[in-house]
Amino acid sequence: MTGHTKTGKVGLYFGSFNPIHLGHLIIANHMFIRADLDEVWIVVTPSSPFKLNTEMIAEQHRLQMVKLAVSENPSIFASDVEFNLDRPSYTVDTLSFLREKFPQIVFSVILGEDNYQNLHKWKNYSEIIDRHRLLIYPRRISSSPVAREDNIEHSKAVLYTKAPMIEISSTYIREAILNQQDVQYLLPDPVISYIGNNHLYE
Repeated sequence: MTGHTKTGKVGLYFGSFNPIHLGHLIIANHMFIRADLDEVWIVVTPSSPFKLNTEMIAEQHRLQMVKLAVSENPSIFASDVEFNLDRPSYTVDTLSFLREKFPQIVFSVILGEDNYQNLHKWKNYSEIIDRHRLLIYPRRISSSPVAREDNIEHSKAVLYTKAPMIEISSTYIREAILNQQDVQYLLPDPVISYIGNNHLYE
């Protein structure tokens, strides 16, 4: 599942979304509005090379929660593009697949500044920067903007946006659910219902 457009500019927001929360949605919507995008695709990653030892609920559950979270937004879509690709999922391989499948779409990658700081550790990271614009949103990390850009040679491909810093953690939400604590206002209501109906994170 992807968006509706076959041409134009699409921002790809990768993550495990375990579960998707309001902070994710605020970032996706902010990038759509501020980064001159036609659509944002929230790409649910079935497995990550950086989270091999982290337990995640089934990818279909995570995808369904994203679908529910964005169902009323005509410009933000859930994507399962990585579900049928080799695992673990590498962003550079997914981008190559998408460029071939949608040659008329210009893809950008939405990244938190913590991931941007570590981009040099990613598989073939220079190819990502050479071919795609990076849309960076702030996170609470200690490095200065200058130090972050020093890690990457092609900083002209990077757009920093003044997105709101939302201190919501999926880990915190999972622990709260496990401890039967209220997660209202952290998750969209349909996602809360889905988690409860399927007894997830208990």
